[in-house]
Amino acid sequence: MLGLLYKDFYTAKKELLMTGFMALIFNVLNVVVVEQELLAPSIGVLISVGSLVPTYSIHYDKANNWNKFVCASPISRTKVVLSKYIAGIASIVVMNLLIVLDNVAIGSPMPVWSYPVFLCLTVFAQAVMIPVCLKLGQNFVVAVFMGMVFVPMAVLFGLNRLGVWTDEAIRGAFDFVERNAALLGPIAAVAVAALYVASFFLTLHFYKKMEF
Repeated sequence: MLGLLYKDFYTAKKELLMTGFMALIFNVLNVVVVEQELLAPSIGVLISVGSLVPTYSIHYDKANNWNKFVCASPISRTKVVLSKYIAGIASIVVMNLLIVLDNVAIGSPMPVWSYPVFLCLTVFAQAVMIPVCLKLGQNFVVAVFMGMVFVPMAVLFGLNRLGVWTDEAIRGAFDFVERNAALLGPIAAVAVAALYVASFFLTLHFYKKMEF
């Protein structure tokens, strides 16, 4: 398993270094400039990186015919898929720790309850991205990820323009989440954990059915 994890991170080192450098730039700017306006794009980059890390190795496995080799070896397909999810969990932990450090470094403008929200968002996005990448390829990953980001934004913007999702409604939603964080947090955690497990079995199903 350690060998598979090393291979996953090594093959994707170029993308990891590039995206990590982008995240570092935003984090350094936040600390040096101390601008709260930079926190949102910084968190967006960190969530994106945490969501897409496992897809890099899946893409390279296809491009370099690694799947043909590993499926002909004694290593089970279950272990191969499990390594993607373990690598994904590692990236989720690292990126969300950076979100916490970034927020604390500029005076903690984001409330504490936002941390599990970002964690759940990263887990949710990754649970969707991994099976999509394996089944449809990296190009579809980008399209689906952009859709996950911009479609909700477009819907909320449209509702705001129609007067349905007003500033008062937004503040009310934030107040509701803050008041009920102790209840909503565990529910969201169980939901995304169940989704992540379901994503693993779906990816495993796809992988076992594939001919290389």
